[in-house]
Amino acid sequence: MFHVNEARNGMGELTVQDGQMTIHISLPSRNIVHLYPGTAADAQKDGAVWLEPTEDEVRYADGTTETVYGFDIPVPYLDAEFDLALIGTKGKWYDHKVMVASPE
Repeated sequence: MFHVNEARNGMGELTVQDGQMTIHISLPSRNIVHLYPGTAADAQKDGAVWLEPTEDEVRYADGTTETVYGFDIPVPYLDAEFDLALIGTKGKWYDHKVMVASPE
């Protein structure tokens, strides 16, 4: 399981450019090293292009800061689940369903 960092109130930043949506999320740590927009099985195929992490500095409510991994994830549509696979530091791919929706 993975979730967006609490310092970001569990939210990401949605960007729309040239008709394509992308959401940037900051994770709670550096334990997830790649994401893949699709299934874990597809992520392991030759030619699969994995999403690379960014290094994001987050500030928590108590004032402490931490550098964590963030990702820019393509969003195919809003308000419906889509596949997103992840691989962590242990080297195993996992399937997840995620959804991007308005916080309101």
